[in-house]
Amino acid sequence: MTAAEVTQALVGFEARLRDLGVPVVDRLRPGLSRQQVDQISGEFGVRLSQDAAAYWMWHDGDRERYEDDRLVPSLTPFSVFSGLRGALERSALMHRHTWTDAFEDPRPWGPEWDVHFRAQYVILLDNGGIPLTMDCTEPGADDSPTGIYAPGEGLGATISLTERISWWHWALDNGYWLVTSDKKWDIDLTRAPGQLVGLHVRDNAS
Repeated sequence: MTAAEVTQALVGFEARLRDLGVPVVDRLRPGLSRQQVDQISGEFGVRLSQDAAAYWMWHDGDRERYEDDRLVPSLTPFSVFSGLRGALERSALMHRHTWTDAFEDPRPWGPEWDVHFRAQYVILLDNGGIPLTMDCTEPGADDSPTGIYAPGEGLGATISLTERISWWHWALDNGYWLVTSDKKWDIDLTRAPGQLVGLHVRDNAS
């Protein structure tokens, strides 16, 4: 997807959250320029795809880093949307952790490599260890896949960022995600995507 399409989808979701009175919209930080995105990501040796760049050019998180007020819900229930530098710091930490646990010499070999957190993975939203992650291994591709990373399982089923935002709308449309009377996020597990829409949807409505 083009950066413009990603930005349009994000702006639309932000407008919906504002209409619902979700407090995160008032905490969103100003977006970065493409030059700032490239400078920060370059410090970590990662080249962001246009999808990922558009995400932080829209808003540079609602907090500077993961650790800041991480118990305060963000764009989606029980998640943290940190600035780009904080997200890359978190991604680098997870990469070092999974490789250190697995190998003395962190080089990819064998099919088991895919279950470890890659250096090119960038955390979009983190809920405390099972983050929504974008794979920027091919930053020049038309779009970069996003998936829920689970330790030992890898990214699982992946979809584009614009497709994922459509599932955020689905979660609100169907009462899976709720905004309570005191403007906090909640989840109604009885309305979670079920067998009729399949496992792929259940994995990605996050």
